[in-house]
Amino acid sequence: MKRFTLPALAALGLLIGGLPATAQTISFGDAYGRLAKSCGRDIERLCSTAQMGGNGIRACLEKNAAKVSADCKQTAAETFALLGKRVQAQTTAVQVCERDRLQYCRGVQPHDGYQLACLLKATKVVSASCKQVIVDAGWND
Repeated sequence: MKRFTLPALAALGLLIGGLPATAQTISFGDAYGRLAKSCGRDIERLCSTAQMGGNGIRACLEKNAAKVSADCKQTAAETFALLGKRVQAQTTAVQVCERDRLQYCRGVQPHDGYQLACLLKATKVVSASCKQVIVDAGWND
């Protein structure tokens, strides 16, 4: 796994921008940007050897919580909660949308995103829970 340095995180953050106030979840790219902006100094000072993947930065920030800035603590907590919601949605989407898939996408091949494309096309009739899990999973873009 490749480590990201503070300059790389900062550059990514400048390119990506902030999180919209109404976001249900957050992309991994947006999460990196937020963490770079609010936690960059703390990450550089306390977590320079931590891996970006596998919760390395999160574990490091939590381990060093007493030394982490208040702004970083708040941003990290919000960001990791939004990422957790995204991962959970991606994990449960098949179950949540199963009834809709069977009803509206019968005969659609189950690979290469065809069923997701079908559900997105059927958005006017798909259940609210299926629509929401697709949004939370980040698959509606």
